Amino acid sequence: MENVKGKNDLLKKIGNIAFYVVLGIVLLYAIFALFSKKEENQISFFGITSLAVQSDSMSPTFDKGDLIFISTDFDATELKKGDVITYIERDGDLEYYNTHRIEEVHNSGLLRFETKGDAAGDDDPSDPIWKTADDIVGVWNGRSWSNFGSFVDGFTGFLKSSLGFFLLIVLPAVGFLAYEVVRFVKI
Repeated sequence: MENVKGKNDLLKKIGNIAFYVVLGIVLLYAIFALFSKKEENQISFFGITSLAVQSDSMSPTFDKGDLIFISTDFDATELKKGDVITYIERDGDLEYYNTHRIEEVHNSGLLRFETKGDAAGDDDPSDPIWKTADDIVGVWNGRSWSNFGSFVDGFTGFLKSSLGFFLLIVLPAVGFLAYEVVRFVKI
């Protein structure tokens, strides 16, 4: 009899731990959603946005698969040579973000920035790239997490999917409701 009670206690502890872990994930998700704002297809949390690096154009500063952090609160007139900026790149109907280092700043009525990837050689015909202040969405704050961008991209994609929403929001909510009904009935 005592062995069955011990197993029940163990199952109850495991259930409680699992419940509070899932509740913590849901709480973090809710806090992030509450305090973040979405602008131009990016989510900013207290003025900081994280982006997954998609190419090696800025190697060795950061590599493909890294997660970089950019500040979305900046003054374009204060940008200078050597700053690393993220800007909107347009290719027909396709828009995406690109991050390069400022090589030159030109202000002859229109503030323009000549940018270049750190991995690009001096004879690379695709560089430099000219951008205006309106194209810039953020300035790299010097922080990056190596090889974490691929994980974040995958996890975020999963959270946005129907299955992710079901598994991390709907299922825990139904489980919590069932748990509370069972507790209420036992009283």
